[in-house]
Amino acid sequence: MVTIARRFNGPPHSGNGGYVCGVLAGQFLAEFGPTPGAKVQVTLRKPPPLEKPLTLRQPPETEVLRLLDGTTVIAEAELVEATGELIEPVSYDEAAAASKDYAGFVGHPFPTCFVCGPEHATGLHIFAGPVPGRRDVVAAPWTPAEDTVGPEFVWAALDCPGGWSAGDLEGRPVVLGRMSVEMLKESEPLVPGEPHVVLGRHLRTEGRKTFTVSALYGPSGEPVASAEATWIAVDPAAVLPADGGVTG
Repeated sequence: MVTIARRFNGPPHSGNGGYVCGVLAGQFLAEFGPTPGAKVQVTLRKPPPLEKPLTLRQPPETEVLRLLDGTTVIAEAELVEATGELIEPVSYDEAAAASKDYAGFVGHPFPTCFVCGPEHATGLHIFAGPVPGRRDVVAAPWTPAEDTVGPEFVWAALDCPGGWSAGDLEGRPVVLGRMSVEMLKESEPLVPGEPHVVLGRHLRTEGRKTFTVSALYGPSGEPVASAEATWIAVDPAAVLPADGGVTG
């Protein structure tokens, strides 16, 4: 059973996409183990409900793991080929300077988001702003706390910077539809209390879908993880958890 605690919301009444993907990815790796040259990809089918026991199920004769609310598929994880793509890093000071121009300080579709919400008291507070001279690239500094160093928080940290690289999220809100993460450190990925840098880069937008990549760098500038993501443009009022509750 998996329960997404209320703290880890994205929209007000559903889970942050990156965090939920990371939780399911962890369950997938515990079940199937890592595979060289591959990474876990998670597809979100429905907004993940908060504070509700969810079940895990493997369809017969597959290496797929599903997260379900009753019979409703919330998300499913599988392996895909690792690409090794990284965004060119910036320094911590450059990321801190970029963060001052974070668009979410002015307008935010989900201001209490666990990852990027300015109004979330115990969130990650990753406020990715535009990097001067780097088209479609945003960056933010981040110092993990003792309780935010698990692999699921790597996924969470890589989530929202990708979305903000796409531009005006208040005017055109997007939610995470699919995410894959490649872990690039064999040891524990995050160092609590040490400065990290997160970057996001917009690749392209096709209709309602936006495609991004993101990357996380450690205290010495070493790559920690990279991600690819697909985002879906939505009306904030239409972002509903599986039980039909209102989120916007």
